[in-house]
Amino acid sequence: MKYEKTIAIGDVHACSIQLKELLFKLEIIPDALLLFMGDYINYGTQNRETIDILRSLNRKAIFLFGNHEEWLLKLWEENEAHPIKRKQILKYYNFTEVHLNWFKENLVYSYENDYAFFSHAGIDDRNSLKEQTKYDLLNSAFRENLDHVTSKLIIQGHIPFNKVVNYGNHWFLDTKCGLGGKLSALVVPSMQVITS
Repeated sequence: MKYEKTIAIGDVHACSIQLKELLFKLEIIPDALLLFMGDYINYGTQNRETIDILRSLNRKAIFLFGNHEEWLLKLWEENEAHPIKRKQILKYYNFTEVHLNWFKENLVYSYENDYAFFSHAGIDDRNSLKEQTKYDLLNSAFRENLDHVTSKLIIQGHIPFNKVVNYGNHWFLDTKCGLGGKLSALVVPSMQVITS
């Protein structure tokens, strides 16, 4: 199914209350694709509750990898031979292996439609969209207009701002949720901002 609207949702960072508030507000746009920009964990205290909400969504959604999920899965793999450390990791996040498997089975690095390219950390401005690496998509820090790379909108989280901002075609959705800010969403292509 092709969606006319995509709702990109910024970094949740373990804030299940703000996530519930925002999802409630987004119910007025039921025909849109939800696209979560990554970084679902850390900073806030509700890691498990946040992931359980995402796992139980009853509408079409795409979930992008954030650098925090990548770090967690790397830590998990590095401790394959250390069951006690793995148990500590699960305890810290209040997760079961089901939660980690959900990351592995459902998270993707980018999403592209006719008018926009979405990734957690944007892109490396020295490469075309097709040449972006996983590292670029999770860790870029370019903060300027990207119309020299593509005419599409580039929409990302990762870099915290006090509000949703843009530089030309480059949009930033991390509005410090988990660090005292709000959780924000951007309805594309209308560019309407909705916050928790």
